[in-house]
Amino acid sequence: MRRSDPLTRPAGESDLPAMVALAEELREALLPSVEGSARPGSATARTALEQRLREALDDDDRHLVLVVGEADEPLGMALFTVSSANALLDAPALHMSHAIVADRHKRRGAGKALVAAAAAHAEQRGLDQLVVSVRPGSRDANRFFARLGFAPLAVRRTAPVSSVRRRLAQAERGTGDALARRRPRRPVDLGSHS
Repeated sequence: MRRSDPLTRPAGESDLPAMVALAEELREALLPSVEGSARPGSATARTALEQRLREALDDDDRHLVLVVGEADEPLGMALFTVSSANALLDAPALHMSHAIVADRHKRRGAGKALVAAAAAHAEQRGLDQLVVSVRPGSRDANRFFARLGFAPLAVRRTAPVSSVRRRLAQAERGTGDALARRRPRRPVDLGSHS
């Protein structure tokens, strides 16, 4: 390993300021799709992020890791948890979520270091599958994970309940079945996704 190769290590209490900054960067990327959230960078949002990170640090079922460069400079982070790969399957998998590499540190091997740490963590626990959460609009991240062999398992969509209710009401006032007629139905594939 070259001296400048990033290293991944367990995060600790002293890493909270760096992790909050990384979580804020991740949240900024996600916020356009999350209505009604506290503004990133606000004291309320920062306090909430710090509290969630503290809870993750204190939870034996969650493993926060930090990827660092020279002089222990934080480059990125991820959260590892174990649960089933799919709600209908019992096979456990290691989930890598809240994965972020700071924009200014991309293309330095930090993402690969996080994935390697996830694979090592999974192997230590006897798990055969890795699952990663990727924002659909992040073209670079989706390509990165695809190059490493990750394939789509499911697309999870999110919406504020108030927005869904409003659109349902609009559909009812319209022709009654306006939502169903927007796109032709596709056959549902109920095959295994493991």
